[in-house]
This record gives sequence, C-alpha cells and structure tokens, in this order.
Amino acid sequence: MLRERESETALLCESLEQARHGSGGLLVFSGPFGIGRSALLAAAAAVAREQGVRVLRAVATIAERDIPFGVLTQFSCCTAESEVGQDFATMRAGLLTSGEPALLLVDDLQCADVESLRWIDRLCGSVADSRVLVVAAHRSGQAATDPETFARVLGRAARRRELPALSAEGTGAVVRDVFGVSGDAGFVAACHRMSHGRPLLLQAIACGLRDSGKRCAESDVDSAWSVRPSVVAERAGAVLSAQPEPVLATARAVALLDAANPDRIAELAELDSDECAATIGTLVELGVLTDSERPRFAHPVISGAVEGGLAPADLSEWHRRAARLLQTDQRPVEIVAEHLLASDASQGEWTTGVLHAAGRRALDRGDVPAAIRCLRRALLACPTAGAERSVLLADLAEAERSSAPVAAMRHLSQALPKFASSEQRAAALAEVPPMLLAVAPPSMLAAFEQYRAHEELEPAVALAIDTRVRAARFDDPGWCADTRERFDALNPDDEVAPERVAVLLYAATLTGSDVDAVLPWARRALACGAEPGQALGAVVLAARALALADEVGDAVQWTTELTSALAGHGERAAERLVIDSERAAALVRSCRYAEAVALAESTLRRCDPALVSVVSRCFETLATVVLDSADTGAAARVLARHRDWDQAVPVWVRELSDAALAVGVQDTGAALEHLLECGRERERLGWSNPCQLPWRSWAALLYHRVQRAEPAAELIAEEYRRAVAWGAPSGVGRALRVWGAVTDGDAGVELLRRAIEVLHGAACTLELAKAHLMLGRRLLGSDRLEAGAQLHAGDELAASCGVPRLRSKDEIAGEGGGAQAELTRAELRIARLVAGGLGNQQIATELGVSSRAVEKHLTKVYRKLGVAGRSGLAEALDLG
Repeated sequence: MLRERESETALLCESLEQARHGSGGLLVFSGPFGIGRSALLAAAAAVAREQGVRVLRAVATIAERDIPFGVLTQFSCCTAESEVGQDFATMRAGLLTSGEPALLLVDDLQCADVESLRWIDRLCGSVADSRVLVVAAHRSGQAATDPETFARVLGRAARRRELPALSAEGTGAVVRDVFGVSGDAGFVAACHRMSHGRPLLLQAIACGLRDSGKRCAESDVDSAWSVRPSVVAERAGAVLSAQPEPVLATARAVALLDAANPDRIAELAELDSDECAATIGTLVELGVLTDSERPRFAHPVISGAVEGGLAPADLSEWHRRAARLLQTDQRPVEIVAEHLLASDASQGEWTTGVLHAAGRRALDRGDVPAAIRCLRRALLACPTAGAERSVLLADLAEAERSSAPVAAMRHLSQALPKFASSEQRAAALAEVPPMLLAVAPPSMLAAFEQYRAHEELEPAVALAIDTRVRAARFDDPGWCADTRERFDALNPDDEVAPERVAVLLYAATLTGSDVDAVLPWARRALACGAEPGQALGAVVLAARALALADEVGDAVQWTTELTSALAGHGERAAERLVIDSERAAALVRSCRYAEAVALAESTLRRCDPALVSVVSRCFETLATVVLDSADTGAAARVLARHRDWDQAVPVWVRELSDAALAVGVQDTGAALEHLLECGRERERLGWSNPCQLPWRSWAALLYHRVQRAEPAAELIAEEYRRAVAWGAPSGVGRALRVWGAVTDGDAGVELLRRAIEVLHGAACTLELAKAHLMLGRRLLGSDRLEAGAQLHAGDELAASCGVPRLRSKDEIAGEGGGAQAELTRAELRIARLVAGGLGNQQIATELGVSSRAVEKHLTKVYRKLGVAGRSGLAEALDLG
C-alpha cells in the first residue's frame, strides 16, 4: 500500500481520465533512489487496468543504454514488422491515432538509450490531442544518455513532481503495515531517522526486523540501527555504477573517512575542492548522501557496497592513504589503526607505532579482541630487533592471557631478552599470572630462577618473582619442603600479600601440615573477596586448601562468586577455565558429583589441551568421582573421550586417570597397579596429605577385593596416620571407614563405629553414608534391627548426595569394592542371569550345573546383598 502519495495518485487518475476523453499528456515524477518512483508507476498501471486502459510499461537500465531502441523493444507487442525490422514510427502513429486509450510508463528515463529517448520526445510532442498518457520517472542527480533530448522531454511535461519523503506519521503507517500493529513512538522515530523517510529503505528495515523476530517496540529500537538490508546495498550499488569516476572516487572517500570535512574528502579522492563539491552535490541529489557539509551515506550498508566495488589491492591502497590523512588530522589512533588493518601496509615504524598504540588503548579499555587484532598486526609490521618489539610482545602477551594463554607465555618469553634493562625484565616477570606458569616455556622459567637471585631488585618485585618460582616448583620436593618451611615461619601478625600466603600455605597443605595452622591463613588470603583479577592468581590455591581443610562450603561459594564476576569474560577465557576446573574439584569435595562431572566435562570441551593445569585438574576431579562416588558411567566416559590428552599432564594424574578407567571396566589388577604408581609418584614429590588424594584408601579396597589383607592393612594404617597428622575429620573418618572395611570381625565393626563418630559434622557426607552402609551390612548377621537402622541412615545420606542407590553400586567405594564385590565370580554371574529374567533351570542348563547348585548360590547372594528375593536383584546390581 502506498503511503502519503494521495496527491500524486489523484493527479494520475485525473490525467488518465483526461486522456480517455482525448486530452493526452505527459507526467514526470522524480526523486532520489529509494523514494518510491517505481512503486508509484506500478500503482498507476493497476488503476489504468481497472479502467480498461491499455498499459505499456518499460524500465530503462544502464546495461541497455547503448542498445538502440532498447526501451522501445519492451513495447514490442504493439510494433509492426517491416523488411528492416520493427517499425517504431508506425507504432507511434498507431498510438496517436487509435481510439483506444493507452498508458505508457517509462521508469528510470535517464537511463534510456538515445533512439528510444528521441522517439519518446517526438511522441510527447503530439499527445495533447490523443488518448495517450505518458508517465515517466527519473532519478534525481543522474545524467541522461542524451542530456539535451532528456531536458526537452521534461520540458514537455504538463506537470512534474518531486516525490517527498514520508513524514513521521507516514513512517508509522508503513510500520503498522509491516508488523500488523502500531509501533511504539521511539521505534517509529528510529525507523524514520534511519530511512530518511524513503519507502524503499523503510520497507527493507522494517521487514528485516520483523523477519528476525523483532517487535516494533521500544526494546528493539537499537536493532533498527543495526539491520543491514541487502536490497539497499544492491540498489545503491546500481545507482553508483552509472556514475563517472570522480563521483565514485568521492563516494569511496566518504566511505573511508566517515563524515569528514569536504576538504579531506577531496584530498583522498584526489580532486580539487570545486570538483569535489560538485560530486558531493551529485551524490546528495542521487540520495546516496544526506548532507553536503558533513557527508554521510543514506544508510551505513551503502558504505560496504562502495568498498565492495573495488579490487582488493585497490581497496588496500585507499585504506593506506586514508590512514595517513587521518593521522595528519590527529584523529584517534584507533580509527587510523582500523584503516591500517584493512590495508597491506608493509613494515615500518609508523605502521607499528599506530597499531601498537591502538592495541594498548584497546587493552586499557578492556576490548581484548581489538587489542589482539592490532597488536598481532603490529608485530608483523615491526622490525625484528629493538626495544619497541619487546614492549609490543609483552603487551600482546597481556592481551592474549585469556583467549590464548599458551601463546601469551610464548610471546612474553620472546620479549624478555629484548627488554632494555634488567629492571624491565624483572617487572614483566613479576606480573606473570601464577596459574599460567604451567604453560610457560623453559626459557621463561629459567629467567625466573635468574632474577630470583638478583640482588638489586625492588623488594616487592623480588618477592613477587620468588612467589612465582615457588608456585612453579611444587613438583620439586626440595622446593616444596622449603616453601612449607617459609609457611611454618609465618607469625599471625605478619603482613603478607594474599598471593604469597596462598603459595606458602598450599605447600604446607600438600605436605600434610596441621590443618589448624593452614585454615586461618587460607581465610585471610580469601578475605579480599572474589575479584576477576584473582582468577589467574595464586589466591586460587587458598580456596583449594580451604576445601581440603573441610571448609568446602566456603570454597564452593568463593569459586562460584568468582565465576559470576567473570561472566563477561567468555566461556573459553583462561580465567573461566581455571576457575571452573577449581569449582568442579570443590563440588566433588562437597559430594555434588553430578554437578562436578558436568562442569569438568564442559571445561574440557572448551579448553585447549595445551592448558595443562586445567586439564590436570579436570582429570583429577573425574577420576576422583569414578573412584570415590560410584560413578563408573559419565565420569569414566569423559575421561575415556579425552584419553589422548593425558601425555602432557603430570605422571601421577595420568596414572590416576588410568586407574579410574580400569575400575570402569572392572579390571581390578590394572586399577591397583596404576593407583600404586600414582602413589609412588606423589611420594616422590613429597605430597603426603591424604585429603588431597586418598590413593591409599582406594588401593586398600582394591587389595581387599582380591583378598590380599596384609598390604591393604598396611596402606590404610599409613593413611590413617597421615590423616590424623593433617587433622581434617573427613580424612580421618575416611581412613577409619576403609580400615573397617578391610578388617574382619569385631575389630572392623569398631573401626566403622569410630568412623561414623568422626564423620558426623564433617564435610564429606558421602563418607558418612558409606560408613553407615558398611556397618549395616556387617550387623546383618548379628543385630538385624541396628543393621536396618544403619542401612536406612546410609541410604538417606547417599540420596542427599545424589547417589540414591549407593548400596547396590559396583564401585571401589564400597566394602571391598561395593556390594557386588562381596559376591564370588560364580555368584555374580548367577545373580545377573536371575536379574535378567532367567529361571533356575534355565541358568543351570546354561552354566552346566545342577538346579540345587543354583539355589545354594542364590541363597548366599540374597544374604550378601540384603535383598528378599529375585525382585530386589536388579536394583541391588544397578541393572534396573
């Protein structure tokens, strides 16, 4: 539906009526591109057809302007044929003398070929006494093929109308037509400003918003400025393609300089001031530009169409020249840099300087992607030597910490030798995030060692470097022991930076220091709150220690708050990955196993395998879930899926993962072998805290499964001793629970009772559930009343941890490997066949034994699993 074209439509109807009564004429409509000329001609054709008027319509195009009579051939239905081809003279005479009224519509008259234009001129000179109405439309500002004839045709017009832009009310009507409802005032105003009231632009914007699911509401106002309709670019490109080179050059200059003053546009377009002013005027008249003083395109999408018309090499040269001009005008360095990025500017100090400055500013304002883009390009343009390159590499490393931590450490290591002074090198080392030291190249670690011994450094810098050396050397037994000694020497009144406190106390945690000594310092380190800057700092280690000291709730809360603070950093940012891996580990400590597995899996999916510290932490979490929480499904599958990532992780992590995978396939021998190797490696490192990794508990249960009581007892006794030395109730209770599991008779029952006593109030609810369940099984033969109470308590606790069927799981966490571990191989096979629905005789036939033997085995199975009969087997075996 045409909006705000009532006067033009009335004029058409009046003129058409006059032509039907023998008073023909010529009407001409003009305006910039997108103003709706073609739509008006289409409406005229529809009105004429309704009145029974013959309609002849042609559209002149740039592509056919050199084809003689190209426009007239579109009227071929009314031409006569002669020996020399179509007879257009006869056609004109027939129209003028016919008693039948006719409407001739010619769109884009300015593009008509010379022969057609002259024919139209002669026709229009004779239509006054005919039944022919000629209606022509032309684009303002565009030169005609034959300017003299074109001007004469326009001069013959009885009436000429310049189509006006739509008002705000007209814009609102179009919005209502497109969306079916009235638009909010702010939305309509935004559409009006963006389209300048031109129907083509307005329709394209409104339809684009509607098709993308937007509404004509205030909340979607910003979307009106971002939509980029392709039809507008195509139409603008068609308009510009017909223009001479000076006009095109001006359009390119406007596209690259964006509302620059005409003098700068002239300089970039390589035109003199008068010529440039004339071309700007032409572009404004065409409707491509909207302002002569500060030229801007009618729509941002036109800029892309202008640039797209250039070959890549030419466009690069235009951007390079634009960058120089903008630099001369002292425009912001970011704007100059955008042009350099779009060009193939070669190496040079000026290019490097601009891009480096733009990258540094982007980094300072937090626009990391822009900073990386500028700094990487600056590095390509930078000479291979000199102090500038070292600063550039250091800035690039800072920018890449989140998105490309491995590359960041590599670039910083390349920068260090090129710094002008030792002080600069030391200051750069002091800023390295401790949690990224695991991916630092050997050359950087060597630099840390070198500057740690430097005697002329500022005290704060020297302390920061020493802290990072210690954070990188937890796997060195000598360094780990020395760092613990530094912790032991701390006094409560000492003022120590949280980062250094975290490193010192974590060494004490690994080596099994007294939990009461570690806890106050861990709380102090975390008292500064959860700030985004701490995600890659050593303070994370304090949260890890807090969890191992049974303050799991606080550790989970701190990591959760830090995750929220990092919401804007992106899912794949190194900070998010580090904290997510730590939070997953804390969730395991709080018995939230399903959440821990999901988070660890998500972290691995987003992580670069080269980020070893994150991968190791996730592997440790997943393996712990398999070995400790009855999950040989999801966690084991994730580990298996990332099996080829384990070559870069520490040896003990690899062995731990292999043990978990072996447990998942019920390969007890392989699981035990890998666990023992994991333990030997940790002993070599001097890490003796059983709460950090209770490998002895798991190994003792595996020994018990294969009926090797002596090594099982030795391992668990040692773990108990170390757990008592550390002092966290969860560790002591776990050791007692496993000790009770591998100890027969009343002594085992007493150990289980002690475990329950210690674990009440401790952080590890699942350990308490296991202790209740084990004690309940032990008491089934002597005190079934208490046994039932213990089993019920264990079931409820297990359910609260998200493991409601713990009693029936085939897992290492049970008594000697879980309920199924109590069954012999023959009993387990029979139990599974029964759970699968087979009868005793069918089982006897399949196994080649007597029915009586099957019945005897089943009796033992029912007793061991604590089920009443066949109906409970599927659940007890976790087959239901």
